[in-house]
Amino acid sequence: MALMKRALNSYFDKIEPVLLVLGFSFLAVYAYQVLAQPAGTAYDALSIIQALIYAFFVLDLILRLIGAGKDLLTLAGFMRFVKRNWLAIAAAILPAFRAFRVFGVLLVIRGFAPFFRTRASKVGLVVAVSLPLTLFTAAVAALEAERGVAGSNINTFGDAIWWSIASVTTVGYGDKFPITPDGRFIASLLMVVGIALFSALTALMAAWVMGERRLELERERQNNE
Repeated sequence: MALMKRALNSYFDKIEPVLLVLGFSFLAVYAYQVLAQPAGTAYDALSIIQALIYAFFVLDLILRLIGAGKDLLTLAGFMRFVKRNWLAIAAAILPAFRAFRVFGVLLVIRGFAPFFRTRASKVGLVVAVSLPLTLFTAAVAALEAERGVAGSNINTFGDAIWWSIASVTTVGYGDKFPITPDGRFIASLLMVVGIALFSALTALMAAWVMGERRLELERERQNNE
């Protein structure tokens, strides 16, 4: 058991860059399927690649469950595991459902997360990674749902990305809007995610400013002494 624990810890230390590459690969394959619209065998081959990448993230979560061992048998241990691995859990479950394909972005964010541990880097994760990826993935997912549907006004990637930006900021100009159930579901998620992302960014920036102010006050106190 101790040997397996060491092996798993070694795996967890080394696998993060691989997960990052696989997350981007998953998103790239999905985007290519929607934007380039390959037909027949090419599309099926890309779907198989997606499934294999996704299976790797599921396997990673299973290994983390095994690594947690008996800790999962207690409520406190289970909650610690969920708190530490919630992103891995979400990335391994949500993209499995077709209606939740927009959550493929979680696979990329899951790969980035271990590299953003400080408060400043978390701001970077929200601004430089999560927000652009969410905008792009939502646009691709909306285009997949809306393109070619009678009465749809989101038929190009340009339409989709404009709609995505207007929705995530909750501006909602109304010139582009989804009409299909899947498209409206994606829109609802995007608006909620937009509120959450901007709220998180505001909170992180406020915490950073307050932290800097506390450091200044501490330095002033030390100088006065």
